[in-house]
Amino acid sequence: MNKQNIYWQLYQDDPILKPGFPSPVLADPSFLFPENCPDGLWHLFAHNIFGVQEFLSEDGIHWKKRKTVVWNAMRPFIFLEDGTYYLYYEKYKFLHVLMSWFPYRKWKSHIEVRTSKDLKSWSSPKTVITPKFPFHKDPKYGESVSNPCLVKFGKKYRMYFSSSLVFIPDCGFCEPKHITVAEANSPLGPFSYFSDPILSPNEMDPFCNLGAGSIKVIEWKGRYLGFQNGIFWNPVRKESCSAILFLQSEDGIHFDRINQTPILGPTGRGWKASHVYACDVKYSETEKIFILYFNARNKAHWTQGKEAIGLFVGKVEESKTSGTKSTKQIKKQKPTAKKKISKPKPKVKKSKR
Repeated sequence: MNKQNIYWQLYQDDPILKPGFPSPVLADPSFLFPENCPDGLWHLFAHNIFGVQEFLSEDGIHWKKRKTVVWNAMRPFIFLEDGTYYLYYEKYKFLHVLMSWFPYRKWKSHIEVRTSKDLKSWSSPKTVITPKFPFHKDPKYGESVSNPCLVKFGKKYRMYFSSSLVFIPDCGFCEPKHITVAEANSPLGPFSYFSDPILSPNEMDPFCNLGAGSIKVIEWKGRYLGFQNGIFWNPVRKESCSAILFLQSEDGIHFDRINQTPILGPTGRGWKASHVYACDVKYSETEKIFILYFNARNKAHWTQGKEAIGLFVGKVEESKTSGTKSTKQIKKQKPTAKKKISKPKPKVKKSKR
């Protein structure tokens, strides 16, 4: 039997993408490998306070802004199947993201999708997820569905998304409270909603006692891996935090943590001092590595904090074992010398995102 060991490390201590003036935020990255793009370049989508922006790169490290793809939108996710690109995102009203930082302003959003054949021209938007159940809404803070992530399960498509809101006092804004699921026969819907969340905060959970945050799910070696940024109160530092938790599931619904501590968390100083937020993850078959882009925050409160994007890498090493069942060990490794990440050469199956 093969035994997989995954060693995680930061590519570099500094962010690889910073917000541009006047936005203090560049967040929630989602990306495509170059072999899956018509121009042979890496493509990354992320949002600032005005909308979803697209960035291009030759090596996955050095990025240049291409354009704003969708205004008044945030938290994008890009999905590719059969030559069609599906860009999902949380859509809100004009300037609503700025006004939401002020008291007594209720949030309201839905999830839209646009499609493209060339990553240049995009279709008109189509609404695919709206707040429906009580756990999608909060009577005080508003109605929210966000952080879309689409995964193909056989002939069906499963949409993971965040719902409802919880106010984080030291940040001065709300974060997602639950994570839930909807299913459809097409990436365009219509989606049937699960009647309960699959992940929710638990006051006894040291890394998810305020909000469930978001999750990205990928299929890997017969199981489903989840990368969740739990929102929690740190009693030692006496402040809120967020960190990336590594989960696994046999059915894509019931998730357990592979290790009990985060694989990537805030450092207490520098550009990721306060919170490590949402990510996007893909696996390179040739190089045996996970590529994980994430965003992090340096200070909690919205009047002081800035968010940028970093790169985290998980190297997979396989060894032979005489056990009767394949097992996995997850180890966190301190960053070593900088290593250039070359473009993954094999073609990634388009149906697995």
